[in-house]
Amino acid sequence: MVFDWGQLVLATIIYIAVLFYIAYLAEQGKIPDKILKHPLVFILAFGVCCSSWTFYGSVGMAYEIQHGYLAFYLGVSILLLFSAIIIRPLFTLAKNYQLSSLADLFAFRYRSRWVGLLTALGVFLAVMPLLALQIQAITDVIVTLDPNAHTRSIAATVSVILLYVTMLFGTRSIKPSERHPGLIFALAIESAFKLVVLLIIGVVASSEIGGGLGSMQTWANSVDAELLPRAFMNPMQWFSLLLLFVIAPLVLPHLFQILFRESAKPGRMQFITWAAPLYVFLMALPILPIMWAGVKTGSSLSPEYFTLSVGLALESPGLIWLTFIGGLSAASGVTVIAALSISSMLLNHLVLPFNKPKNDSDVYQWLIWSRRILITFVFASIFGFYVFLNQVHNQSTLLITSYSGLVQMAPGLVGLLFWSRANHKAFIVGVTLGLFFWVIWQLAPVLSDSLSLVSRLPLQFAIDRDNWTEVVFYSLSLNTVAFIITALITKPTEAEQAAAEICVISRVDRRQRLPLKAKNAREFIEALARPLGQVMAEREVQRALTKLRLDLSEYRPYALRRLRDTIEANLSGLMGPSVAQATVSHYLPYEQVEAVRSEDIHFLEQNLDNYHFQLSGMAAELDRLRRHHRETLYRLPIGVCSLTSDGEILLWNQVMTKLTNIEEEQAIGAKADSLPDPWYKLFDNFINGHDEKITIEQENPSDPRNNRWFSLHKTSFGKASTDLNEGIILLLEDETEYKRLESELVHSERLASIGQLAAGIAHEIGNPITGIDCLAQDLKYATSQDDIIDIGEQIRLQTERVTKIVRSLVNFSHSGSENGKSGNHPHSLRQIVQDAMDLLALSRDENQVHFVNKVDPSYEVICEPQRLAQVFINLLGNARDASPANEAVVVDASIEPKRETLSITVTDRGTGIAEDVIDHIFDPFFTTKEVGKGTGLGLFLSYTIVEEHYGHISVKSPAYLLEGVGTQFTIRLPLHSNTVTLGNN
Repeated sequence: MVFDWGQLVLATIIYIAVLFYIAYLAEQGKIPDKILKHPLVFILAFGVCCSSWTFYGSVGMAYEIQHGYLAFYLGVSILLLFSAIIIRPLFTLAKNYQLSSLADLFAFRYRSRWVGLLTALGVFLAVMPLLALQIQAITDVIVTLDPNAHTRSIAATVSVILLYVTMLFGTRSIKPSERHPGLIFALAIESAFKLVVLLIIGVVASSEIGGGLGSMQTWANSVDAELLPRAFMNPMQWFSLLLLFVIAPLVLPHLFQILFRESAKPGRMQFITWAAPLYVFLMALPILPIMWAGVKTGSSLSPEYFTLSVGLALESPGLIWLTFIGGLSAASGVTVIAALSISSMLLNHLVLPFNKPKNDSDVYQWLIWSRRILITFVFASIFGFYVFLNQVHNQSTLLITSYSGLVQMAPGLVGLLFWSRANHKAFIVGVTLGLFFWVIWQLAPVLSDSLSLVSRLPLQFAIDRDNWTEVVFYSLSLNTVAFIITALITKPTEAEQAAAEICVISRVDRRQRLPLKAKNAREFIEALARPLGQVMAEREVQRALTKLRLDLSEYRPYALRRLRDTIEANLSGLMGPSVAQATVSHYLPYEQVEAVRSEDIHFLEQNLDNYHFQLSGMAAELDRLRRHHRETLYRLPIGVCSLTSDGEILLWNQVMTKLTNIEEEQAIGAKADSLPDPWYKLFDNFINGHDEKITIEQENPSDPRNNRWFSLHKTSFGKASTDLNEGIILLLEDETEYKRLESELVHSERLASIGQLAAGIAHEIGNPITGIDCLAQDLKYATSQDDIIDIGEQIRLQTERVTKIVRSLVNFSHSGSENGKSGNHPHSLRQIVQDAMDLLALSRDENQVHFVNKVDPSYEVICEPQRLAQVFINLLGNARDASPANEAVVVDASIEPKRETLSITVTDRGTGIAEDVIDHIFDPFFTTKEVGKGTGLGLFLSYTIVEEHYGHISVKSPAYLLEGVGTQFTIRLPLHSNTVTLGNN
């Protein structure tokens, strides 16, 4: 059979063009999203981990060490089985903070651009042998089929084709969460195709050449060792090889891109843990049959290319073409996605930290062209490394060399996830030593052989020619020891400690609740316009606002902190975490106010809500209890507001929303001083005042009958034995119905008092009426003008007497009703007391006492006079009922300067109050009078009215200790009292 290398190259171009035309159709929406987003597509795309080595080189490894080749497949499967411990936390970090590569991840955790640079250069250098292997595999197959082929021309052509494809699909646009669904779909097709091809070759090899799998295995057991070596690895080799294949895939740039960059759904991890190992297992199944078939047919090809020898032995052009395209699929997919990932890594950590675009330029175009230049540089490096290697190394040597360099990142990765003391100095020291000894002991001999040899080295992997086991063990051990010792003797920075709380699995991200210097979203744009330019600043701020569902007028501190974090994450996706962090820290700084350095409860609770489904055991039960308590607070039939010590609102339940008409979304995370009037003034005065409870009235100017009353309570808590923030809890309760009922009770009590005064009223009105009647009769006989005038004046005086009595009764009966409300104003205390005494004097009760008013005429109180008069009527009435006839009931007042109060006493010489009931006299419906002579509401209402006037009432009995008689009520009212009145809400 004759193959022409030109036809093979043309087939390469056509295949790659068709494959990536499908990717183009996917990105244009020609393929339904249901297919593109199917978990199977993601699982197959993960098959990019099976490069051309698994298609060709694994057969050569199986030839040398028999079942030892399974170490690769076992390593990948073990990694996936432990995805809950390693992959899922890394996925969460990459997704939340837009980390697109391993270098981004390390730079974010260790907060150092030098860490990112070292990682980027180390991974770039370590992965070069692996990518050069892909080009070598393609050219080796073409040269095998056509010995006249010019390998470097073919390698250059393939590199240019893959370069174009990578640019086409990798640099179309620049976004923080950049994904390539079309490219992933193409990789899925490529993975499915190479799996099917390899299985077909395996079936053909076992059936057509071996006479069935059983017969082939019997033959393999009996064949001479000269034809089929039976080398076995010692435990150290097994351990080293398995360690490589467990750790290295996690830090491969193309797998990082697939797992953490291209996948947007955490649920896909559930499929990959079992489906990807199944894919890898199917890829491993045909390897031994293919290797046995190559040995049995006596193929002259290197065992690495026994996959191709099956078609050659059967002289089947179709199978040969299928094998060629399958190997091409395996090599092209990994090269494209790896080059894309490496270019992003180099841009973020090699270019941007040292050469930022000018803010007056189109930053997005600058980033796109920089990415294109770097992709070109990566492919040029791959081609140059391929040429330098001179095709003298087998694929397993290149694979082990590459993986040995990548595994040097393992200590840093372990520290990232599991050790909060790990820091950038420890990482730099450890990785530098590890990479140095890897270069000296493993990479340098490979490069040296490339310069000194002119023909392909034979397969000598199993006999440990290059001492790869010692290289892996010693370089990694030295790396780890240096990492640990340096971490123990150095201290992580404050930024590293904060990053550790985010990254370390056993730690909780406990953000500090610090205020930002920028006070609204518009100031974010102004600040970021300096480093990014106006266009990019507006676009990135708007992108973050849209993601958080906020608008440009946002001002709440909590929302601004989330906006800052989101902008930093988005810039990290565009420019890398080092540049993003430096930019945001410099242009959107926090205010370093020590007084408010406390935990961000909002952020902590948001994290718990996001991850509570991952909790188990006692942690899950505690989280359930937390959510139950929060729901209880939220559903309480009373308004609850929790504030930090600096006034930031942490909790605003649904009743608070109902009472204030301020939505929870508007209040949570805002400062109390940003609430609309009148609530800001009310809360501010109450928080800064000394009272722990106040009652406020909300007026309705259009209809006073619809006024509303609220009571406010507060309590403070500080840092004691817990880690809670200092703060204040406010309770807002609607007392409108209570106040209306109280008003009705007061009015009823007043009417009852009027009823008790009825007899005296009739007598008092009867006297002047009789006098008027007599004077009217005298008018008949008046003869002179002076007599008429005198009689008329006497009639007027008697009429005024009647009017005064009636007015006082009407005012007393109407006070507290909606239409008779007079409001709080300064009034003479002596006059209020005297009015109460005058009303009680109208009573015709047989038990008459003498009321003595000793209140200084200069004393004034701010009050509603009729309501305060009701208090004195109740107290004086009770004193009269308890006093012997003709005794004195004295009302006196004095100023208490220390308390800034006016103290009023009502003292009698009655029977007093029994000791066993004195604690209950202010309870509603409690009375010691006979049935029908008391309602039990008088003292209760008196207590309520005094409290409404910001005062206090107390009782002392007996008032005269030596005689054991009398009762004294003391009322204390503030000297300067202000009534808080809300405007119309």
